[in-house]
Amino acid sequence: MDPVLSFILVVAVLVGVFWFFGKGKSSTPVAKPVEKVSAPAPAPAPVAEAKPVAKAEVKKAPSKAVLNKMTKKELDQFAKTEFDVKLDARETKDKMIKSLQSEVRKANKK
Repeated sequence: MDPVLSFILVVAVLVGVFWFFGKGKSSTPVAKPVEKVSAPAPAPAPVAEAKPVAKAEVKKAPSKAVLNKMTKKELDQFAKTEFDVKLDARETKDKMIKSLQSEVRKANKK
């Protein structure tokens, strides 16, 4: 093959490669689309202060049927978070439920 023809072929391949990989980039800057700015959200209405409650809030324990659907771990976690009651996980699930219900009743009587 003639060296001049080889040179022209190499230059044509290089131009083609640069064109192919460079077609996504533009030499002229393109303005980015402007996002529409909506009006600012209205300020939330002031919250009225809660009136002091004379009596403590009474939380009722869920029914035995609802508690039976939970696992022992879920039951223990539920008692801790909702009623601040520590249950003995070594007991049976039935005893844990009875213990929770009695502790909630005691707390509500106070």
